[in-house]
Amino acid sequence: MNALMTACDTMRNYGLPCSLTGALMALAGVDGVEVLVNGPSSCTGFATGILDGCHPAKVRNAMGFSRLSADGHPRIPCSEITDADVILGISEKLTEAVEKLDAKRACDCTAIVNSCSLSLIGEDVANIMQDYAAADRIFYLESTGCGKSVANGYTEAMIQLIDRVSQPHEPSDSASVNILGFCIGQYSWKHDLREIRRLMNLAGIQVNAVLSARCTLDDIRQLPAAALNVVINPEYGLEIAGFLGKRFGTPFITPPHMPIGFDATRQLMDDVLAHFNLAAPAALIQEEAYYRREAVLALSHASRTEYIRGLPVAVFGEWDFAVGLARFLKDYLGCDPVILGIQGHETEDQRASETIDGSLFPSTEIMLNPDADQVMATIDEKKPVILFGSSFEEFILTNITYSPKYFIQTTTPGLNCANLIYRPTIGFAGALTFIESILDQPLTARYPYSMEEISP
Repeated sequence: MNALMTACDTMRNYGLPCSLTGALMALAGVDGVEVLVNGPSSCTGFATGILDGCHPAKVRNAMGFSRLSADGHPRIPCSEITDADVILGISEKLTEAVEKLDAKRACDCTAIVNSCSLSLIGEDVANIMQDYAAADRIFYLESTGCGKSVANGYTEAMIQLIDRVSQPHEPSDSASVNILGFCIGQYSWKHDLREIRRLMNLAGIQVNAVLSARCTLDDIRQLPAAALNVVINPEYGLEIAGFLGKRFGTPFITPPHMPIGFDATRQLMDDVLAHFNLAAPAALIQEEAYYRREAVLALSHASRTEYIRGLPVAVFGEWDFAVGLARFLKDYLGCDPVILGIQGHETEDQRASETIDGSLFPSTEIMLNPDADQVMATIDEKKPVILFGSSFEEFILTNITYSPKYFIQTTTPGLNCANLIYRPTIGFAGALTFIESILDQPLTARYPYSMEEISP
């Protein structure tokens, strides 16, 4: 039976990004939108680090990237509200920050995001800025901060932006889709986006817009023009798809989890093609066959599958990524996911309950927002040989005594790993990414125990 651990008795683990970070990731991914955080500068540092790591936007010495004030962050500027400002009033600092932002970065829309502290005390940004000359192109958003997850903040921000700028449009008669669930704060978003575009092109499907991975305001205005919304990451796209369905009547397709691996990818593509009453074209069938053949050849070489079958692994990440990867590792490679570390999940919703009840991973230790002590204790107990995760887990591995420990970077933040060469995590090519990552670990040379000795 699965064991469920929660991080203390709190809703959020304060070592993880909050909903403010998710809102900033959403808005910063839209060309034509500049983002200003109304709050203390500490609220922008973490988000800036993640965004710069996943998507460096401009050369740092560019004039338009200069700091707006002494302590501001160049990527996500901030009004730099202090305790004294909260008592005496924030109007002057906020107005000054908006004026500097307008002067240095001309844009179609300025998004002012209240930090959770200012949202709690009810600061009325709209009233403060009502007499500003460019008030008509300023978009306001309250942040729930540490009370909710990154995905929740992303979803709230995108829905508010779509509600503000999208326009009614006749849907296309052609096979056209919007891709939902991408975010420039995700570790491998560029490669994943390239992969899903490639597969859609092979299938003869036109991509209308992608939220919100370097899309434009015009893309958002044209969202209703697509005949179908395709959700790649349900945690980031399912609620938005539901909103678009109610607002514009656009149907949507969503996988149970991210399309990681051959079977999950094929199922998603079959569902999209079936919606348009299309058969899988030869090019798509040949592409799948090529990648499956490459995987079989690599795994069969020197009986490598014997070292992978039953291998205890740990997977950390947000819900739909972590479960999607764990399913692929278990069902296709025969690994044993002994730990599933879920980050950012706020409540035990229906999907979580189904998994925890044992229908998916009956022997897996499932942790919701675990803290460092919980992660270390569970790793020591379950003894995974490979851990898939972020730089947070990589750091934890340097501070515990259990060995051997192999680490594969798969999620944000990726502080110590550049991610430049095409290595998607979804699609047919994504399956080879994970297979290659496992085969590149020197298991035969540095695996000193038998499976029976280390299996929990």
